[in-house]
Amino acid sequence: MTLKAYYQWFQENWAKAGVVLGIFVAVYLVVIVLPQNLLLFVLMMYFPLYILHEADEYIFPGGFAQFVNRDIYKTDPQNGLVDPAAILWINMLVWFFLPLSGFQAITDLTQAAFLPYFVIFQAVVHLVIGIVGKRFFNPGMLTAWLVHVPWGIWTILLLMRAGVIVHPYWNSYLRDGLLINLALPVAGLILWIRYKRRQRRAG
Repeated sequence: MTLKAYYQWFQENWAKAGVVLGIFVAVYLVVIVLPQNLLLFVLMMYFPLYILHEADEYIFPGGFAQFVNRDIYKTDPQNGLVDPAAILWINMLVWFFLPLSGFQAITDLTQAAFLPYFVIFQAVVHLVIGIVGKRFFNPGMLTAWLVHVPWGIWTILLLMRAGVIVHPYWNSYLRDGLLINLALPVAGLILWIRYKRRQRRAG
């Protein structure tokens, strides 16, 4: 398989490959990290839990990109604003930064203290786009609210117990989690410019 062919395969199957990776990472964390340090385990589990969220969005029930294209941006469901290449690179950024934050937490818990706020605000984003797109149970909503929000609240409580967070509603980690989510409109603008360029080249 050539590098180009592998890239095409990975662009189509990254979410399925992610499920395998997520299971492997979760088992490793349960066996190796959990017996040693509960808080570190909880922080490092954000990566496999986010992979579960991606599976919700893109495998079962799937259709998140099509929902965003059709109901939010009013473009072609399959090749609209959020095309396969955009989906891949946006999610690969998450695959990079979540494990990085988890590894940094080994020596400094504050480096990953924004993670619970990040996923809680992402759940709010799913709620907002569900209202805007008139599809409340949009792909990803289930894991965002039933997995990420409870895990995020538990993490905040553990961080408070460890003295990392003093006030759960007023701290720099909440700000950072919010700012990352506020970058989504910026990403949307970049994708819109890219989409218009693709249209001009095609037509």
